[in-house]
Amino acid sequence: MSSTQGSIETQEAIERFAEALHQRIGADRYRLWFTHGVGFDLEVGESPDDGKPTVVVVIRTSGPFAAQRMGNSFATELRAAAMIACGERARYRIDVEEAAQPEPKKRTRAAKVAAEKKATTKSGARRSSSRQTSTRATAGRQSGGRQSSGRRGSANSLASLLAQSTATGSDPSGGSRSGKGRSRGRVEHDPIAASEMPTDERFDDEEMEDEEVAVSTPRSSKSKLPPLPESQPTGGRTLDSFITGPCNEFAFSAAMMAVATPSVATPLFLHGPTGTGKSHLLAALANEFRTRRRMRRVVLLTAEQFTNDFVVSVGSTGLPAFRRRYRDVDALLIDDVHFLAAKTATLREALYTVETLASAGKPLVFSANLPPSDIRGLTGEVAGRMASGLVCPLAALDQETRFKLLQRMVATRCVLGCDNTLLEEVSELIGGDARAAGGIANLIGMLQRMFRREPTIDEIRRYGGDLLRSTQVAPTLRSIEKAVCETFGLEGDGLRGKAQTRRVSEPRTLAMYLARQHTGSAFTEIAKHFGRRSHSNAISAISKVETWLSSGKPIGAGDGAMSAQDAIARVESRLRVG
Repeated sequence: MSSTQGSIETQEAIERFAEALHQRIGADRYRLWFTHGVGFDLEVGESPDDGKPTVVVVIRTSGPFAAQRMGNSFATELRAAAMIACGERARYRIDVEEAAQPEPKKRTRAAKVAAEKKATTKSGARRSSSRQTSTRATAGRQSGGRQSSGRRGSANSLASLLAQSTATGSDPSGGSRSGKGRSRGRVEHDPIAASEMPTDERFDDEEMEDEEVAVSTPRSSKSKLPPLPESQPTGGRTLDSFITGPCNEFAFSAAMMAVATPSVATPLFLHGPTGTGKSHLLAALANEFRTRRRMRRVVLLTAEQFTNDFVVSVGSTGLPAFRRRYRDVDALLIDDVHFLAAKTATLREALYTVETLASAGKPLVFSANLPPSDIRGLTGEVAGRMASGLVCPLAALDQETRFKLLQRMVATRCVLGCDNTLLEEVSELIGGDARAAGGIANLIGMLQRMFRREPTIDEIRRYGGDLLRSTQVAPTLRSIEKAVCETFGLEGDGLRGKAQTRRVSEPRTLAMYLARQHTGSAFTEIAKHFGRRSHSNAISAISKVETWLSSGKPIGAGDGAMSAQDAIARVESRLRVG
């Protein structure tokens, strides 16, 4: 096969390949595996299968270990990047430069004689050629001895061959044959059997025998230990970009402590309603563990991903591989832990995983919409272990924090500046969801492009009224009843009955108080909803709860008893979660 290194078409194709690979695997993994000691090249010629033009992207690396990991971990991405850069018939190959002239471990006497003859005839050419040319020639022999096809295709330019490769890539028969050879992520994708090689090339195959075995081992190792699930992308979420305020200062300080002393400040459990920055903090902590603490195996994923991987492992690779994947890590961060509720088998594996990592002093960080003890369906053992470190609430964004967040988002997303007075007005209209603030910032940017000026508050109300209203979900009598029942562990309609026990009557009184505070319902409507005969019951509930708040009296009975202030905070947290 003929190499076209150095031509303009080659450089453009290589740049397209590198850019496509960069986008598919991410900046961090691209910088780790493809920037140090790795080079790209192209070889064009004719396919040995059907004689049609083909292009091979050659990845040159400095050692067999790197070649193994690339072939094992990035097979799909490398194949897709090659097809994007050079057409649908394009392939890729990974060459090891240090293995260009390996010393044979086993030689027959006939092979030694053949080697001496070959060295004598080619000594002049080898002395005049550079190391890179020698490596490329050896790589051509590793591809199955296709130099002859390369000579036939060398007369064509790279641009015409790329065009022909793209045009013929839609051939179903050709596509299926090339796809089959690349599906397993092997380093060499279309080898020719040794028995089909010419006799004078057998010695080169013997020289490469050890290297071929070393590079091809990832195919068998994949069955022994499946790859670690991909972590969620951090997307630029760092501790420096996190907007702090009264609503999240405690959680942010806990995150900083977890970075400073990972083995002491964890398990760290973050809880709060949607859009309060839980996922941002988890991504920022994962980034800090990797960069500042130099941890190599940091896993950040959602509880749903953890559950799906567990289910797949039970039916395929087995639980030992699953356990090694999650227990041989340096740090584990799981988002949306409430997804695990009532999943008995998954909760059991999660508990054993948490116990193993905690006993080893590994950092553990979790997040959910409620504290561990309030998540229905989470076993007591799991909740207790997750709460054994530090449980930190994140409240809905206050007006000051929303204003700061809007300032930053408008500065990065809008083409024009925005007056702070306008942002203050807008921040008072939106709720405490940071995602809603992002939607408002996008709306302002769009209105700036449409009007070629800064929009007014009336225009924002006009075009973003639905967005503003959707950020403020008003509680109802039914939602308050449900939140109180869940907080005190009562049945769904337990507050409407006639029971006068302390376990039921005091939560009912608290529910009527909250209904008056958070809804526009009249006393008569509130009393009727909760099964009371007169509006006087709702009126007296207000004075009772105010007395409880001033005296600090616990309400409820048994293990579910708590102070009135704590109960109100928990109920309001559930109302914000929805």
